[in-house]
Amino acid sequence: MAGIDDFGSKHPEHPAFRQISMAGPLHCEGALAALRMIDRCRWTKHLVRRDELRDSDVLTLVGLDMEGRMVRERDLNAAFAAQRKRLAARLSASTDLLSRNIRKLADLLRLNDAEQIVLRLAIIMTRIENFRDLFALVMPSAWDMRRAIVAGSGLTQSQVHLALSEDRVLRRAGIFAQLNPFEQTLNPLEVERRVLCALLAPRFDEERFVRSLVRSSPPPTLQMPDFAHDPLGNAIHDYLLRVLGRRSKGVNILLYGSPGTGKTEFARAVAAAVRGHLHEVPNENEERRPLSGRARFHAYALCQSVLAHRRRQLLLFDEVEDVFGSADGSLTPGFGPRQYDPDSIRKSWINETLETNRVPAIWICNTITGMDAAFLRRFDVIAEFKPPGRAVRRQLIDRYFPAEILTDACAARLAELESLAPAQLERASRVVRLLKGRGTTQDIIVHDLILATARAMGQEQTLLSPTVPDYYEPAFLNPDRDLESIKQGLLRHPSARLCLHGPPGTGKTAFAHHLGVVLNRPVIVKRGSELLGMYVGETEKRIRKAFDQARADEAILVIDEADGFLRDRARADRRWEVTQVNEFLTQMEAFDGILVASTNLVDTLDRASLRRFDFKIKFDYLRREQRRAMLLRVASDATDQDNSHAIHRVDSLGLLTPGDFANALRQLHVTGEAPTAARLVELLTGEVAIKQEARHRPIGFVVG
Repeated sequence: MAGIDDFGSKHPEHPAFRQISMAGPLHCEGALAALRMIDRCRWTKHLVRRDELRDSDVLTLVGLDMEGRMVRERDLNAAFAAQRKRLAARLSASTDLLSRNIRKLADLLRLNDAEQIVLRLAIIMTRIENFRDLFALVMPSAWDMRRAIVAGSGLTQSQVHLALSEDRVLRRAGIFAQLNPFEQTLNPLEVERRVLCALLAPRFDEERFVRSLVRSSPPPTLQMPDFAHDPLGNAIHDYLLRVLGRRSKGVNILLYGSPGTGKTEFARAVAAAVRGHLHEVPNENEERRPLSGRARFHAYALCQSVLAHRRRQLLLFDEVEDVFGSADGSLTPGFGPRQYDPDSIRKSWINETLETNRVPAIWICNTITGMDAAFLRRFDVIAEFKPPGRAVRRQLIDRYFPAEILTDACAARLAELESLAPAQLERASRVVRLLKGRGTTQDIIVHDLILATARAMGQEQTLLSPTVPDYYEPAFLNPDRDLESIKQGLLRHPSARLCLHGPPGTGKTAFAHHLGVVLNRPVIVKRGSELLGMYVGETEKRIRKAFDQARADEAILVIDEADGFLRDRARADRRWEVTQVNEFLTQMEAFDGILVASTNLVDTLDRASLRRFDFKIKFDYLRREQRRAMLLRVASDATDQDNSHAIHRVDSLGLLTPGDFANALRQLHVTGEAPTAARLVELLTGEVAIKQEARHRPIGFVVG
């Protein structure tokens, strides 16, 4: 508004107001809206204190200025009335760029005329910062703010109430920065930054607006067959295929699991498989700064409305803890009265969005622990992602590392790492490709890269299962049951629970590995030390994980040193000792594979657990003919007739086990000596002497 005009009283005690230039028609429109609010809500009394104007920025807002700060309330009212009359006469129905942009957005969001008018007022109040100064002075209540919006928009009270209802698009679509426009009302209708920029641009570009909110998902690096180990993978694929064709509402899928287990890659792979266009809600802005959960949910809600008219659209929201973790009451409640959190998200808004979203959404998080059940029950599919089984791990290793990069032996070792995830392989492969041709050993680099990442992530890596020695033969075992008939039965029906007990070294664990060779199944060995946790409930979780892994790998599960956590519950002193036995028995009953538990102390095992084993097989010390046969098998000079003395001596060693022979051979390997019969018998005699000493050692203190 060009020019400066003086008006007001000519009395020297009364101020002279003058009009000032304003920054374009939008400012003029905002000034008229502010004057109508001040008049309707009678806010002038808040602007003057003891005949002094409290803040001159309010005059700037309405396009006025005055000399000094002394003014009476009635004079200020008169100046405002005159200015309101002038602005109303000069402003007409606007056909500017903002109106055209609002109409384009209204077509996408299906906004009615009243909602468009409220949106226009909100943009003006956000664009002109002096509105915040006005509201800071008058400190309006929620009721006053509704009256002010009615006055500023020219709508009726019922129209404004309906336009700003929680179930209408303006609130549900995330257009406003505040989820409740009548809380923290320094600017009750502050428009979300990205919406504001799009509507104030020379031309509203729908695609650019969408890209400011979400990013187009990159092509997947894995395909659906790579997720064959996930039992719900195909179900999710078929479900999305059908709902995309029907354009169903309220379709939500939740994927959770440890980092790196392929959740995001699965989402991209399944979107590509159903020919959907996947958009991902980013967790950082253009300046690479992290976005709050509230800002991310705003973007998600807006895209739900903007993309609804497009076909075969999908939305991916990763790290959903940002949303469900900040929702009122969604996680562990705090102590004392709840404080206002500007980043909090109303639980009701989340629930409403989950029930009415028109674009199918895939949500991803690492854990659902503590997530409100009200959220969980609104998901159509909830799928837990676990590290892939051994067979799938080997397939992924072969895909990422061809034979010319990684040897078969190293690939086999890596496939044994039970927590190995696709993301770890993909990153290690990227590093190795860049290092290729520099003369380094690829096996060592790949192995060390993956193990270093696993350690950094706190993942427990199971050691490679020991292999059956070359000299192993079932004939060197001394069980009280026919093992051959058991093996033949397992070949026909690979489901049984075996308890192998007896002295250490009698071949219990070796027999389990022998079964793996015979049945062509992997063997997973879990020792008591691996399953026992230091926190209450941790042991139970590890037991469940061991059985789940065996199912996924179709492996023989070997629980070594089972007496460490299967003690008789009747002798338990602590509750957790009972619960871990209960958990083991529950998992044991539900397991339809092959379970082998080995123990040296069968008398200490819980009676109920012993009853549940199909076979209880005692492995005893070697018989005399077995001791002689094993010596002849492993000694380098066993055929020499001069060794008859050594053979006679081994006949007299009544406490020998296959493990004693293994110990003797390892000793000779370290010293570099040849495994002659005489030297072996000498070492075996020492092993037996230690056992005899242990048997006759007195218990308690010996008084000399």
